[in-house]
Amino acid sequence: MRKSLIVPIALSALALGACSKQTATTDAPAQASADKAAAEMAFRFTPGQYRTTIEVTDFAMPGMPPQAETQMKAMFAKAASQEYCLKPEDAAKGIEAMKQNMAKGDCKFDKFEASGGTVSSAFTCKNDGMEMHSTSQGTYSDTGSQVAIKADMKAPGGKTMHIEQSVKTERIGDCK
Repeated sequence: MRKSLIVPIALSALALGACSKQTATTDAPAQASADKAAAEMAFRFTPGQYRTTIEVTDFAMPGMPPQAETQMKAMFAKAASQEYCLKPEDAAKGIEAMKQNMAKGDCKFDKFEASGGTVSSAFTCKNDGMEMHSTSQGTYSDTGSQVAIKADMKAPGGKTMHIEQSVKTERIGDCK
């Protein structure tokens, strides 16, 4: 397994701020519309320079040889971060830009709820013959988010993997 296997999870975490609720908690169309609007407004980040840091907090792959497991844990030991500029025109797109990112990973939300600065979701992604089921819980503001993600993956041949990540996105200033 390579570190690139965590990319679908990371993309999903980054996209959390963008996807509307896929399943309403009620059958009432007005409530579903209100829920969607609230979730969309919840993740309108302020334009600027952002840093997203992803830290793997737990990893397990049953049947993996001990030496390979040690190598994987060492590889995941260091948090990975990326900086990017969120331009005003991109910030104005809100969730639409993030929905496009989720679609690239062939992901769909089974649940997405955001209100009062907290977010909770469940989503499924398929990528390169793997299927991943994830849940996340976190907090957000207009300048960032902190999300804990738990994911269980199944690869061709029945191999499984469990991974937990902490994903922090923060505005660090104006665009460079």
